[in-house]
Amino acid sequence: MTINYKSHHAITLAETVISMLLVGFVIVSTLSIVGPIARSTTVHADRLIAANLANELSEEIASKLWTSPINDDIDFIGPGAGETRLTYDDIDDFHGWSSSPPKNSYNGPYSTMKEWTRSVKVAHVLLEDPTIESKTYTGLKRVIVTVNKNGTDLASISTYHTQAADALSFVVGP
Repeated sequence: MTINYKSHHAITLAETVISMLLVGFVIVSTLSIVGPIARSTTVHADRLIAANLANELSEEIASKLWTSPINDDIDFIGPGAGETRLTYDDIDDFHGWSSSPPKNSYNGPYSTMKEWTRSVKVAHVLLEDPTIESKTYTGLKRVIVTVNKNGTDLASISTYHTQAADALSFVVGP
């Protein structure tokens, strides 16, 4: 005598619950990774934009004379009376300049960048140690262009300029 047993293949409720828990853990783990990756991409994009903004302004400043062709006070740092960015004729005129939103060299604002700020600091520095500022003429100026977004510094470029550039006609005055 032979007995035929029919086996039934079915998913039990316990198997379904365990599968759902495993899938849930995988989804939660994946979501916890996606957020930081998205934020990281935004931060890198912001740093790239900031570097470009800093380079743009640094190049504009480098195109100016080392010292004013009008003002004879070589110790003075900052714009002369009545000067604006459009009339800046030397590097140190940019000292203290800041703009939010950033503006192009024709003073037109980058209107989509309202949370961004560009600022400039110019100082006489010692020839033997350019990290030390001087209140008087040394023959060397340091220009620091800083770009930030929502108060967080994202890029800073330091450049050094000497009076020799004017003497060698690297820069042609106005």
